[in-house]
Parts: sequence; C-alpha cells; structure tokens
Amino acid sequence: MDQNHWLTETCAKAFWDQKEGRPYQKLVSDTIDWAAPKPGERWLDLGCGSGQLASALWQQAGSLQEVVCLDCAAINADPISKLNHKHQAAGAIKFLEANFSDGLHSFPPGTFDGIVSGLSISYAEHFDEKTGRYTDKAFSQLLSDVRRLLKPDGRFVFSINVPNPQFWRVLWKSLGSGLRISRPGRQLVTALRMMRYGHWLRGEARRGRFHYLPIDQLTAKLQSAGFGSVDHCVSYVGQAFVVRARPAVSARMSA
Repeated sequence: MDQNHWLTETCAKAFWDQKEGRPYQKLVSDTIDWAAPKPGERWLDLGCGSGQLASALWQQAGSLQEVVCLDCAAINADPISKLNHKHQAAGAIKFLEANFSDGLHSFPPGTFDGIVSGLSISYAEHFDEKTGRYTDKAFSQLLSDVRRLLKPDGRFVFSINVPNPQFWRVLWKSLGSGLRISRPGRQLVTALRMMRYGHWLRGEARRGRFHYLPIDQLTAKLQSAGFGSVDHCVSYVGQAFVVRARPAVSARMSA
C-alpha cells in the first residue's frame, strides 16, 4: 500500500486554516443550506477535519441531539472537543477516529437524520492485491453504507472535487480574500503545504486511488447505492460539486 498522508498530523493541520478563505466559507455555506438541519436531529460528519461542517450544523439548527464527527486523523479530536464548549453542546458533538475506507460498521441502520461530508468521501480507497491496482470498491461501499445509516426521509449532503481540480484557483482566491493580510507568513506556509498535498491528490486520482468523478457518473453511483433524488451545484471557485441526495422512494417505503 502507498502512503496515506491523510493519516498524518502535518496533512491534517495543513487544511485547518482554509476555513478562513472565502472559497471554503462559501462551500460550507452551500452545504449547510442544502442540509437544512433541524433542532433535535442526529447528524454524521464524514471526514470531519477540524469540524467546520459540524460547527455550522449546530449553529444553523440551534441545537441537535448529536453530531458524530468521524475522521481517520486522531489529531482532529482536539478541535472537535473544543466545539462542545463553543456551542455549549454538553458533549453532544463527538469525535470518532475511524477510516471510512473500511466501512461504516459502528452504527445500526437508520441512525441519522442527515449525513454531511466536506471534500472527503472521494478518498475512500481500496487496493486489490490480486491485480495490484486501486478500485472504486470502498467508494461504492461507502455510498451504500451512508444510505443504510440514513432514516427513510434523511438527506446526504456533501462536497466533492470536480475532475482534475485546479487547487491553485482556490488558494489564489483565498489569499486574495484577506488571508495575506492576516498572519501572512503562516498563510503562505499553509498555501505551500496545500499545493504540495493537492499535487499528491491529483496524481493519486489519476491512478484510480481517489475519485474525482463527473457529475453524471457520481449520480449513477448514488442511484445504484439506493438514492433517488440527486441535485447538485458548483462551488469552491468552480472546483467542487455540492450534492444533495435522498433515499429512493422504494427504499423509503420498505424501511
């Protein structure tokens, strides 16, 4: 298996500061608008990072029964823990260290009213030892697992990079939106690290390890996983889709 930078503290921290840039703020806003969380609901955040979506979910709803923040990088536990103090959530915002490439086996069917993910699910990876190649098996299984964990009227709202994303456009717009004024030295280092990891991500996507799919292929995969209604818009300076998917009617009736 090749190295997975997502498991390292350096990679995780490199993406913490993007929350200060307008492209990412717009991406979060677009995602939360479509998620439309309601008070008392239970939500799951896949690949939560430092918790920007989880925080926005709680703020939008006012109060939630629970937000489970799942990520493969243990270092993200600390910023997630701090969200409980920020929102006076009394421990309802929880961190779970897990790699969704291995599946979502910790929860029973119909656990969540909604599931969100910010630029994360495309990194579900599976390596076939027999062929020596990466496949989309883990990615397809993740979509099926998400469907299984949703309540019949639940919604899955996530962002995912477009094919061949131009990460430099995001960084340029972020720097131009005020990052260069606030802590310029730190932001420059962050930008350089993100460019380095962006180069790695695009290279691995070309190998089939990661999944930056055209919207028609992504829609087909969601429908194969048991989703019916699928909507999308473009965000993140044109470098990501925001997608909203709901369980198929037949799946709702059988639930």
